[in-house]
Amino acid sequence: ARAAWALDAGAFALTAALGAWLEIAEPNQKYINPDLLWRYSYPHGENSVPTVVVPLVAFVAPLIAMAALPKKYNPNMRKDRALGGLCAAIGLTWVVTCGIKNIVGGIRPDFVDRCWPDGATQTWISTGVPDCSGDNDTVQQGRRSFPSGHTSMSFAGFVYCSLYLAAWLRIGRDDHRRASWHGIWRICVVVAPVVAATFIGLTRIRDYWHHWEDVTVGALLGSAFAVLAWIHKKPFARSRSDESDYELLSEEDETRVRRNSSLLDMPTLSS
Repeated sequence: ARAAWALDAGAFALTAALGAWLEIAEPNQKYINPDLLWRYSYPHGENSVPTVVVPLVAFVAPLIAMAALPKKYNPNMRKDRALGGLCAAIGLTWVVTCGIKNIVGGIRPDFVDRCWPDGATQTWISTGVPDCSGDNDTVQQGRRSFPSGHTSMSFAGFVYCSLYLAAWLRIGRDDHRRASWHGIWRICVVVAPVVAATFIGLTRIRDYWHHWEDVTVGALLGSAFAVLAWIHKKPFARSRSDESDYELLSEEDETRVRRNSSLLDMPTLSS
């Protein structure tokens, strides 16, 4: 378990370093069709959700929530695997998102205001190559629209957190002894993180930092890595049961089952 956790931590550190490098790398200088400037002529403003807050929202908040959930409610949780999966989902989403941003060089809706701030005269070096008078870092950020990093990171962290909550609360388990309202509040708890991620994505469109397709692809990208990380880490294992329901195996139980299986597979000496 310690070796697996150390491997997860090392992989997360590697993806975080690679993502940080891609974050500051210069994006593709995409050709800009002057006839499409109307798509990029929205006002440039501040983020409703600042960039520095995204790691806290997408990673730290689900991390704290998952670690703080009492194990006694579901004693078969494997928090080490679950937390490792969260690190994988966030790290891979960050790297892939930044890589796509730099390769595509998508133009943000507020690019004109970044390139020629305060109503400056629009000048061009050549056809499709603007001669920007604005701050270079601000202009280069205007070429990193696709996909939305805020959205992909938020969905990676919050969708994974929803999967964890669904397993922790045993959503879908057939238990007729529970009142109907009990199931409703559990579903609300599970859906809440996804609603938060959706809100963050919508602010990206409202703030004119992204087009709707940037946010849509970002949501799909983050959700995909969250699901893949969950399937890979398998924080909750299922086994057959005599009842119609299923039971969750603890790590000790699974180790015992594997040990017994290996003993049964050992060859026996004939007399």
